[in-house]
Order: sequence, then C-alpha cells, then structure tokens
Amino acid sequence: MQYPKHLAAILLVAIAPQMSLLTAETSPSTDWPAWRGPRADSVADGRNLPIEWTQTKNVRWSVKLPGWGTSSPVVYGDRVFITTDVMTAATRSLLTLCFDRQSGRELWQHDFGLGAQQRTHVKSSLAANTPVVTAQALYVAFGNAEIARYSHAGQLAWVTRYTPKFGDPKMSWGYNVSPVVLGDSVLFSWDHHTGPCYVLGLDQETGEIAWQNDRPIGTAHSTPLRIKHHDQEDILVPGKNRLTAFDAKTHRELWQYGEGKGPFNGEIISSPVYGDGIVFLQLWRLSAIHAIRLTAHGQPPEPVWINDKPGPVEPSLLYYRGLLYVLKDNGVLVCLDGQTGEEHYREPLGGDCNSTPIASDGRIFASNILGKTFVIRAGAKFELLATNDLGERISASPAISGDALIYRTDSHLYCIGSAH
Repeated sequence: MQYPKHLAAILLVAIAPQMSLLTAETSPSTDWPAWRGPRADSVADGRNLPIEWTQTKNVRWSVKLPGWGTSSPVVYGDRVFITTDVMTAATRSLLTLCFDRQSGRELWQHDFGLGAQQRTHVKSSLAANTPVVTAQALYVAFGNAEIARYSHAGQLAWVTRYTPKFGDPKMSWGYNVSPVVLGDSVLFSWDHHTGPCYVLGLDQETGEIAWQNDRPIGTAHSTPLRIKHHDQEDILVPGKNRLTAFDAKTHRELWQYGEGKGPFNGEIISSPVYGDGIVFLQLWRLSAIHAIRLTAHGQPPEPVWINDKPGPVEPSLLYYRGLLYVLKDNGVLVCLDGQTGEEHYREPLGGDCNSTPIASDGRIFASNILGKTFVIRAGAKFELLATNDLGERISASPAISGDALIYRTDSHLYCIGSAH
C-alpha cells in the first residue's frame, strides 16, 4: 500500500523513535569500558564472535604498538584506548594511545611524563593497569602509582602522583591495581608491604583526594569489584587475607570476610567475580577458592563453599551460566559448579597463562603466553572447539566490542571479527 508523500513523512517521523529504540536494544554494544567489561565479569552474550582466526584470517585490522605492557584495551563508542611503557637506554615514556575502532587508525597518543620509577616483574611493565572510560572521561593509571584523566579527544585534565604524597611504596613488582569509577570519585587504592595503606577516592574533576580510609598493611594487585545487590551498592576490596566490603556511596566499611592473617601479607593478584548472588574469590595468591552469598542491609555474607585446591595466581575467576571457570597459571582449565563447588573437569590446555578468560554465546576464550587462544564450549563437559595462534605472547585480557574481539599481544593490537 502506498501513502501520499506528506503522509509518508508523518509516519516516518512517528515511527523513527521506535525504530531507534529497537536498534539500540538489538544492536550489541561496542563498549567495553573497564577491566573485565561493563559488569566486571568478562561476559558479553549476543555477539556472534568468531571462533577461528590467525594473524591474517578474520583480522579486521592490526596495529603495532610502541613499547609493551600487560594492560587490557578498553572501548567506548568508536574509540579504543590502551596504555604502554616505552623504555630506551636514555628515556622512559608511559603512553596512552587512542585508535579508531572501525579502522585501527591512531587518533592520538600522549605521555604525561614519568614521575617515580618503580621496579617491575620480568613478565610485566609499568603499563599493567587497565584504564577505565566513561561518557565524560578516560582515566589511566600506571604501575608507579600515577593516575591521570583525559578527555576522549586526548586533552589532559589532571595528573595525580601518589609517591610524592605517601612516599616510596616499597613494592616488589609495581602497583598493578586498575582504577574503578564510582558515582562520586575514582577508586585507586594504596596498598603495599610496609604501610600505611589506604582505600582512596579521587575527585573526578580535580584528581585530589576526596576520601580516604585506613587499611591494614599488605600488598594487593587485585582490582576492587563494584556491585549492586539487594538495593544497595558495595565496593569489594581484596587483600590482607580478607575481602572487605565498603558502601559505595558513604565509603563506610561494612564487613570483612577472611582470617586477616596469613602468608605473603595477603598479597593477591586474582580479582573476585560476582554472579547469581554469590561472590567467588581468593584470600591470597595461593589460597583456595571461596564462594560467599551476599546479604541485605550491609550485613556479612554467608559462606557457601570452599574448594579444597588452590586457585590461580594471576588469571581471575570467570563465572558463566552457573559454572565457575578457573584458569590455572600452568594452563589447566578447571570447571566447578557455582552452587556446590563440585569439580566437573580439570583439563590441560597447554602453555602458562597470565590473562583472564572471557565468555560469550556459550563459549569460553582462554589465552596463554605462547599467543594461543583456546575456544571451549561452555558446560560441565570439556569440549575444545578451536585453537588460534597470534604468534606472540598474550598477557592481557581481551575486550569484546560489538561482534569483535580486541586482543593485545606483546607488540600488537588486533581487532578480530568475521567479515561483514
């Protein structure tokens, strides 16, 4: 049926908002704004990601990065952000780079200047902290406890350097916590071997300290987890052989889970994950895995189960569709029931692993330091679907953006997706 032109125009105006809403609801988001994605759980369904690739097959673009790092890429709209550590015999630069998500074209790069030097592990560099990006700003941090705010276009707003404020942190291998954006501040804590230690919130507009809570002495490289549950919002901060919960709005301490004492000053790298009302965590870097159920009104959690074997040191835990996936540092993938802790399988993938696995559309993606990514069907029975090789070390966790994967290797950034 055909309408007169003026009626057709009226109909188009009338239905345009509904069409836009439908598109917004059905199109997968391109945003992966922080460490482990928008919910800090490494999960994004409805994406149609490729399961097979090489250095050329299903590669939409790749760019060579200056220097190197282990921070993960983050994405907002059509911009991809990454940090890197460029070191020569005479100079050291901590760069933030921005690329076009569609083409891989570099849009800008900036160095806000190296402040304090800090020793790093041979497997890492000062570019180990994953940035976080919001609609208003990009926040980048580095392993020398320095954090800065940029606009999406690369304009530097402020730099905050912790060492002049608090002294030498006496860190063994760099300060590798990633920043977390709260409603009123940017959480970038201060944990190290000798103390004093703090949970800190920086004013988003100025970078000045907006609030500060004392912490017990001990090192933590694990990124705090911001979650909503039971009509409340909490910040869960690992470290010191315990998990400590703070109210995200008042910053008041709510509870502690764990003994609060043990080896390595409670040093931990692996970050907790939340799903179906349960937090899965470790108390220190070689501890067993704990499952605790969150309760209402700021009350302490309820223990659910404790695994009888140690969890990973570096890769963080992945909870997906009722199952907990544990990628061990030696390349063994373990699958546990989320409600009971029962072990379903323990399968060697091969090669040591540092990065955290991700999940999408019933598949698990796990990478090793040889550059291989294993694609495993999600479920209680192990089934390897594909093994893909990018030819150089993968230490950073990938981002999921729309129907593509963005991987960081030692020297390259890859956008991997099926041909349109």
